Amino acid sequence: MPSAELEAPGAAQHGTTIDALARETGTEPARVQELYEREFADLEATATVKSFLSVLASRKVRAILRHVDHY
Repeated sequence: MPSAELEAPGAAQHGTTIDALARETGTEPARVQELYEREFADLEATATVKSFLSVLASRKVRAILRHVDHY
């Protein structure tokens, strides 16, 4: 199995994660996708261990959306 397959979840998993975040936060899926892709790319650019990037990106997006909801 090539190492790239182990480094990041596939597009299907990202879609599932994005859909779950959108439902959980009541945010449009397109907005969640935009935030998630940006956060994932930022983390991926500097990460040496890529196993948990999806979890970390999800946490960051959730925090961003929680912060926005308070204004």
